[in-house]
Amino acid sequence: MINLMFCGNDKVFDGMIISLLSITKHTKEELNVYILTMGLPEVKESFIPVSEDKAEVLDGIVKKANSKSKVILIDITKIFKEEMLKSANMKTHYTPYILVRLFSDKIKDLPDKILYLDCDIVCYKDIKELYDNDIEDYEIGAVQDFIGKRMISKKYINSGMLLMNLKKIRETGSFTKAREICNKRRMMMPDQTAINIACKPKLYLPDKFNEQDARKDDTVIRHFSMKVKFFPWIKFTNIKPWHIDRVHNEYEIYDYEDIIEEYQNIKNQFTENIKEEPKELIASKV
Repeated sequence: MINLMFCGNDKVFDGMIISLLSITKHTKEELNVYILTMGLPEVKESFIPVSEDKAEVLDGIVKKANSKSKVILIDITKIFKEEMLKSANMKTHYTPYILVRLFSDKIKDLPDKILYLDCDIVCYKDIKELYDNDIEDYEIGAVQDFIGKRMISKKYINSGMLLMNLKKIRETGSFTKAREICNKRRMMMPDQTAINIACKPKLYLPDKFNEQDARKDDTVIRHFSMKVKFFPWIKFTNIKPWHIDRVHNEYEIYDYEDIIEEYQNIKNQFTENIKEEPKELIASKV
């Protein structure tokens, strides 16, 4: 069994579809997929949680590969607002949803070991190789940040893929510390910087498990993270796997076309059936 976690709102539903389609293409083992979401319309009208009918679509994707797999939707609106609503990082370049993963230690339903993934990843090989890394003596397993290791520190990790030892994190209180940092200090990359500061020790994993640059022969997970171009002027590029035309035209990437086709079929079918009554789904609120 592999435990996975995604975090986000309604707007990253497309990313969750593509991520899970690419994962289940290569990984046939039973998956427990936890989706942490919340609603913050008082911050921005479009900040609405992932709905149960959309989680049902994701549940269907994982069950197609393994009938024992399931998606568990967890709404953390209440605990997030209680602790983070007045955070210095509620309005940054990123949405507040980047802070959601920092609450995973407070959710009793989450298992001791879980693989967190950003919603802008595409998988090219079996993730079991990643999940099977022994992190008993570590709080997290992670890959160096492509830009951060050059500009900040060689030890600076990217938080888009975190193999998390929640048992140890709960014991040390490192995520509690990370949330306190995010509450008090405004930062360019709040969650990532807080995790780098608070979580110790870390297991540094090979780039192939969170490839933030061009895909290599051994790439397991490709992360479509924000890219920075420094010459002849500073330019930020933030193209996601579901921005299909831009992926083709600007990145010239055509290596997950089968996933794109399946993703488009699922989205079209969901649009057609949107008024139907959703099926039973495991869901909870904390």
